[in-house]
Amino acid sequence: MNTKNKGFTLIEIMVVVVIAAILMGAVVISFPDSSNDRLKEHGERFSALILLAQDESILQSEDFALSINNAGYTFYRRAATSWEVYSEKPFIDRKVDSDIKAEVILEGLSIKLKKPEKSKPQIVIYSSGEMTPFSYRLSNQEKSIFTIKFDGAGNLEKEFRPNE
Repeated sequence: MNTKNKGFTLIEIMVVVVIAAILMGAVVISFPDSSNDRLKEHGERFSALILLAQDESILQSEDFALSINNAGYTFYRRAATSWEVYSEKPFIDRKVDSDIKAEVILEGLSIKLKKPEKSKPQIVIYSSGEMTPFSYRLSNQEKSIFTIKFDGAGNLEKEFRPNE
């Protein structure tokens, strides 16, 4: 008896599914990150690091400081008579993407951000958890703005305004 099977074998179906999955993966990878996503990611990372530094300064009973420059930001810890760069993870020197513009506002005034080698700490995080009140405003080429604001007690406010 001669019967013809119609349809696909399991192996043929699996090969087609694998090829489709590879093609979909290539398409997803080829899409660039949105500029707004990178802006939010940088803002969230910055605020999380400040909160972590605040907790760390309370736990270690020592003052920390932060220097924000035109390329990124650096954490410091108080040495005997001066500030020394804090180079242990997660408080390593951080860079800002070149397409993100940063602005620091202290006491209601925007301060000019200097080159990394000339910058000094502008923000102090005390061992009590209090800190220098400041705002850190990030913007991108799409004119979206992510604002991080800390008051003197170390309370955080964040706001993201996409360009509409």
